[in-house]
Amino acid sequence: MQLQWLKPYFAVWNILKQYYKKPQMLMYLLAILILFSTLLSVFLPYLMKQIVDISQLDRERLSFQPLWNWNNLYVLAIAYVLGWLFSNILLHFSNRFSAYFLVNIESALVYKGLENYFNLKYAEQKKIEIGVINTDIWRGASAFGNITYITLFVLVPIIFEILAMMWMLAHGINLSFAISFLFFAVLTFALTLYITFKSKDIFSAMYESRNQINQFFVETMQGYYEVQVNAAQQYELARFYQKTEQFRKRSIDSNKRMVDLMITQVLFVGLFLLSFMLFTVYLFKQQQVTTGDFVLISAYIIGLTMPILQVSQSLIHLRGDYIALKKFHQYYQLPKQCMSTEIVQENPIFYQFEHVVFQLGKQSIQNFNLSIEQGKCYLIIGETGVGKTSFIQYLVGLEHIKQGKLSYKNIDISQQFSKCIFAEIAVVAQSPRVYSGTLRQNLIHSSTYSYSDAELIRYLEIFHLDALLNKNKCSLDTDLQDIYKSFSGGEKQRISIIRALLKRPQCLIMDEPTAALNEEMGIALLTFIRAQVSTLVVISHAIYAKQFADHLIDLDALTEISAKKASE
Repeated sequence: MQLQWLKPYFAVWNILKQYYKKPQMLMYLLAILILFSTLLSVFLPYLMKQIVDISQLDRERLSFQPLWNWNNLYVLAIAYVLGWLFSNILLHFSNRFSAYFLVNIESALVYKGLENYFNLKYAEQKKIEIGVINTDIWRGASAFGNITYITLFVLVPIIFEILAMMWMLAHGINLSFAISFLFFAVLTFALTLYITFKSKDIFSAMYESRNQINQFFVETMQGYYEVQVNAAQQYELARFYQKTEQFRKRSIDSNKRMVDLMITQVLFVGLFLLSFMLFTVYLFKQQQVTTGDFVLISAYIIGLTMPILQVSQSLIHLRGDYIALKKFHQYYQLPKQCMSTEIVQENPIFYQFEHVVFQLGKQSIQNFNLSIEQGKCYLIIGETGVGKTSFIQYLVGLEHIKQGKLSYKNIDISQQFSKCIFAEIAVVAQSPRVYSGTLRQNLIHSSTYSYSDAELIRYLEIFHLDALLNKNKCSLDTDLQDIYKSFSGGEKQRISIIRALLKRPQCLIMDEPTAALNEEMGIALLTFIRAQVSTLVVISHAIYAKQFADHLIDLDALTEISAKKASE
């Protein structure tokens, strides 16, 4: 039965296994390397003990069997050197595989984190600050790798090393001495666990404080324009300084508490080292242990002291990693989009609203009926804030209706969307994006079709974007990393429209597609789009857009009727 506090770890491990197999293989290989390295680290001091004991034999004893004894000494010396070389080679490969292992795990979990974010319900996505989710995903992914590494490749090898040392001491010296060694080691290890337990509150406070700073930083950067034009820089800097000052004070206090705990642990380990070394010296004076035994014990004590200190530090950081992992796990537990796998069938009616109850802005719309038919253009009009963008969100499955039935062709999408629908529709958002990467990648972003350079350039010419290549002295395959942010709103909008058209949708949904264009260019582009896609759903404030519409959907009138019915 899994312990309650281990559930986030195992949950994330199951997520990783479903997606990525390579980390598992690397983990097994790394475990084998580390165990071999641990065995060698235990066996080499035993070899040194044999060398010292044999070399301490007097000449008279050696004279009886000179060849056997000296041959053993030579063999042991050669074996020791070869073992030392092999141990360091294993350590080198272990470190390389460790780094590769952690990078693979982190990359895989960040990928899954991003995929999970895309699959969250739209309402849940809106609740999450970008800065916070970025911190939680990266920190959580890194935390899982650290926990796995520390647990399997630090803690387990040290426990294995202690048991191997005990076995060597029991057979090389005596059982009682081995038990004494184990007692001191376990006592020191228990103190390490106690220190880890005492540090849990420190890391919880630090993690939350860092998240707050990150969130505030992102919010400030997103509001850069308002801050700049309203001369609010000093005000925002003062707020940021206040936040960082709180974090600084908390960090200083936390570090002080951590130092106190670490000093306590170091003093205790030092006491263990002194006590056991004095005990060993006493046994040596009583001639109960040989010189080789003394070398063996000293090597084990010194060899175990640093790993125990390392374990202590690892476990302290492990506590902070666990907090990050818990946040990562909670993020995965947020409600996901329900996607059906129903197959789309041919139907002249794309969207059908039947006695639908849904929310538009602040107004609840009752008993709404509408058919969006193939081959027609529907223009959605209304004042700002009336809910035009929200209406589109119902069409693309980001929002769900409260009552009634909303269907796409033969598929009921009232409460869940079908993945198959995404292949038939394309959406041009109100705030279009141009991504880092090449212009070609931006144009064929979501298309499954192949296009030649000539075809892509033709689209650029039609949308008056060919000058974009000349202006920036670039081609279709030039990375836009340094220039895409300087594109005008109209250029971004036209790139977004081309991207949607290249997908060859059966139904194109556009939110203010000509907002950043003049009337002449707006009419020209809508004419071209109307010829390319037969079924359109368009939000637009432009008066000229009405000439392309077969049907008008006036949301102002719709909300007024609903408000009147509600008052009655």
